[in-house]
Amino acid sequence: MTSQPKALADRKAAPAALRVADAAGMLIDKGAITISIASIVAIFLALMAEVVMRYFTSAGLGWPNEIPNLLFPWLVMGGIVVGAQRGAHIASEAFRSFLNDMQLRFLMAGINILVAVSFAYLASLALQVIEITKAQTFPITQLGQAWAYSALLFGFGGIALSCVVNLVRVALCDDPRVLHQTEQEHLT
Repeated sequence: MTSQPKALADRKAAPAALRVADAAGMLIDKGAITISIASIVAIFLALMAEVVMRYFTSAGLGWPNEIPNLLFPWLVMGGIVVGAQRGAHIASEAFRSFLNDMQLRFLMAGINILVAVSFAYLASLALQVIEITKAQTFPITQLGQAWAYSALLFGFGGIALSCVVNLVRVALCDDPRVLHQTEQEHLT
């Protein structure tokens, strides 16, 4: 009989809400990474097609020039959501070292609640912006500008959801100090 690794055994013993939060966090993280990578690849391929077409025909396709306007906001918001999910945004660590575990847990919970509420409100404002811009279209592709502004809804909503996930993690984890420790390979 083989014993399973301690981390796997701990994860199976974790409260159901923590397991759900971890699964939701992983889904948010992977989704944001997929959106970011797909955006940058599509931008690159579209601009490369434009360059190749201009090289061989001295005439452009036209539509590739609109692709960065449509997809760059998605690339940026995907990165922001990944940073929020992984706790990789700028933080002040000096103050945290003066707090005991319970005080730190309350501070981190309060911050996550404040950020979640703020970004949920911003997501609702993004819906208004999308409504305003849906009639405006790009001249060549005829795609609505609301597509680009939808990235705001994704970003703001993703950050709010990440904060809810992190709130559950803060409330149920054993040690809030190790919640967002950066892996060693990302420190250099």
